[in-house]
Amino acid sequence: MAKKYDVIVVGAGPAGFLAAKAAGENGLEVALLERKSDPKQLTRACGQTLVSMNEYYFGDLVGYNNRDKRIFFPVYSFSFKYDGPHRNIYSTHIYTPNGHKIEFGDCEEQRKKGDYGRVGLTFDKEILFQCLLEEVTACGVDVFPGINVEKVTTLGDRVRAEGSGQSFDGAYLIAADGVNSRVAQVMGFNKDRVYYYNFHALSWYMSGVELPERDVFIYTHGFPRGTGAMCFIVPQATEGEYNIIVTTGDPRLDLEVAVDYFMKRKSCASWFEKAKKLKALSAVNNMYSPIVEPYKDRVLVAGDVGATFELEITGAMISGWKAGQAISTAVQEENLGLEVTAISLYDNWWKEIYVNRYEHDPRRMFALLYALTKEEEIDYVLGLIKDTLPASWNPGTIGRTMGEAMGKVIPIIQQERPETFQKLQRASMLDEIFTELTKVSKPVQ
Repeated sequence: MAKKYDVIVVGAGPAGFLAAKAAGENGLEVALLERKSDPKQLTRACGQTLVSMNEYYFGDLVGYNNRDKRIFFPVYSFSFKYDGPHRNIYSTHIYTPNGHKIEFGDCEEQRKKGDYGRVGLTFDKEILFQCLLEEVTACGVDVFPGINVEKVTTLGDRVRAEGSGQSFDGAYLIAADGVNSRVAQVMGFNKDRVYYYNFHALSWYMSGVELPERDVFIYTHGFPRGTGAMCFIVPQATEGEYNIIVTTGDPRLDLEVAVDYFMKRKSCASWFEKAKKLKALSAVNNMYSPIVEPYKDRVLVAGDVGATFELEITGAMISGWKAGQAISTAVQEENLGLEVTAISLYDNWWKEIYVNRYEHDPRRMFALLYALTKEEEIDYVLGLIKDTLPASWNPGTIGRTMGEAMGKVIPIIQQERPETFQKLQRASMLDEIFTELTKVSKPVQ
């Protein structure tokens, strides 16, 4: 017999926890279903970061209250405890293969501003999940680990979720089960989306890494085995630990080989001479165009479920909180016999804040690596960018800023190296240069 609730939330990640917290604090009966047997456990590659702490992101300014140990969102008026270790990040640096550095913010100048100079913050995600688990249970949410939701059915004014031999009925369901969402698939949300390719990531947690600067997020490009890949280096909250994340859109690339390629490259090999591998995690993300209509048949999608790529933890939390508040209001409207308007407000917010505002074609992420095919070409093109750029740790802002910086050096490239200029022109021909990649990629079910 199905257990009955006001709201069913599928997925105990940043979005799901915040959706359950919002609905639980509003007095609703909430079931939070999580596939993992331990909701606190981190099982997939993740940078474990809060991005965009010096600018608005998804309509809010995320901050960390050191005194009370709480992550807070002042515009949307919510916060929650995080009492684990954390580390301020003050700048983002892009390194070309030969070691030329492009700085997004002067790290020393940003550090002088204290917490107001940080562009991001790294934390321990397992401790974050422990804190969120405590908060949702404190407001009456029933948490069910080990439930792999395989079927969702709308039954008039109710919706049922079934999986792992159990079933749950609710007035509404919030799908917060990530970029490879099973709920989105079985409910038909993916039917009209464009599939591009899969994003593959391998994450090595390491000690003994010796970087040229502290409290900086680093990334670099390259061609291991002739295939475009990126390497990200993220200082972790635990002193002395780093997260080395290698990513590609090509499923044929062995990411173990790619990690070794970046660590042994001449310009950064010295960083890893004393490094020791602590653990490894991986992830494969489906890359679709966004879900434009986030609600159908009493199911509302939240967080990464409706996104082309991960919304980052910051965006997922905001989306989950907004979804929980919208469903809370919808339940109240129904019970009072009023017209249900809350869901359309969330729908409008989603379109305004995400669908209409952000760049959604994920092929642009690797376009430079498919237009240029040699490290020497990347060294030349990016080596022309010498100014310190505005401080940021926001992938969207960094992409736009890099585009503006490239626009300023394009005339130089056109004059000095017309053959390289012709290659760069191909970067906008996304359908042409990504045809093969899309053919060899298949969505994760």
